[in-house]
Amino acid sequence: MRHTRADWGFANLSMRHTQESVHFFHHWTAKFIPQIPRQAIELYAKPGDIVLDPFMGCGTTLVEAARLGYDSWGTDINPLAVKIAQAKTAPIDADSLTDFIAWLEVATARPERHWADSAHLFEGSEEWFREDVARAIRAIRTRARRLLDANTSNFVLVGLSDLLKGMSNARMDRTLPTPPKTPRYQDKKHYWRVVDNETREINPFSRLKHQLIRMQRALAQFHAEAKGRAEPLLHDARDLASLGRKAQFAVTSPPYWSAQNYQGLHKLSFRLLGLDEPRTNEIGRRKDHYLADMAAVIEQVVQVLDGHFVLVIGESKDGIHEGVRNRCVARGMRLIATHTRQLVNQAFFAKAVKREMIYVLAQP
Repeated sequence: MRHTRADWGFANLSMRHTQESVHFFHHWTAKFIPQIPRQAIELYAKPGDIVLDPFMGCGTTLVEAARLGYDSWGTDINPLAVKIAQAKTAPIDADSLTDFIAWLEVATARPERHWADSAHLFEGSEEWFREDVARAIRAIRTRARRLLDANTSNFVLVGLSDLLKGMSNARMDRTLPTPPKTPRYQDKKHYWRVVDNETREINPFSRLKHQLIRMQRALAQFHAEAKGRAEPLLHDARDLASLGRKAQFAVTSPPYWSAQNYQGLHKLSFRLLGLDEPRTNEIGRRKDHYLADMAAVIEQVVQVLDGHFVLVIGESKDGIHEGVRNRCVARGMRLIATHTRQLVNQAFFAKAVKREMIYVLAQP
């Protein structure tokens, strides 16, 4: 431990700080801010440690570990999360991406010349996308899938995925994608302005061009400074040991016991990209299974980890956060520090959670 006193509140951070580097690539609800795993690694990891995040989500820990010079691996059962983490950390073919952006530039000026022949994106997509928008998105998806480099193809599709809800007919004042009853509605979240889905300007080629330029610049900077190698894996944390991998340091923020339905929040992305939904297999979707599921994960972590385990979990009135901590201790981990962080600007579903608990544990 290199510091005995550290500020875990991060109260003065703006979105510019929490979305720095490649962290802005794709929205992901309830992810922890990158300053938490970064500080945890700086304080408790040893040089040469391999870093693990068994609930990797969109790869926040892996990004910060790589930026600090640590090799890392992480798992998640959600295929969209894994694709996002890969887009943030995997090298791409710069020439192929430059050519793709150049095509978007041409298509931006005359979009109708580059529309696909069909507006069909997935079953029921006609409800979600205006025909001209759907034809543009289909053309982009087709061209992205034809890219020879898999990492570059994934990079483009992740950029497109992040823009989907804003280009769709979904209400802008709902977190969960919800179609309005009529094309014209009042946006209750943004000053009650009137939105008309039939007439508002939506050019997917232009939007994606700007998105990819930002992403390309950020990824190039990430690879210029990152000395560690990150490996995101599609895998269930309840079966970590079967991967045959080890780690000397772990930091994670498990899903809450009242976890968001991530495939519901990102259903347009799941459908457009043809991803299999984990459904109720995601930990936290069933409260009555939560502690048993977490105990199974802890059992696996104990088998693969030789070092410190930093557990970041929201404080709960019913003591479930303490239940998770106690299961770590019962499995032989030693609690060496407890930090708290006051939460602000929380998502609507977590407003009852006022503090985040940061438990630092160590293997015997």
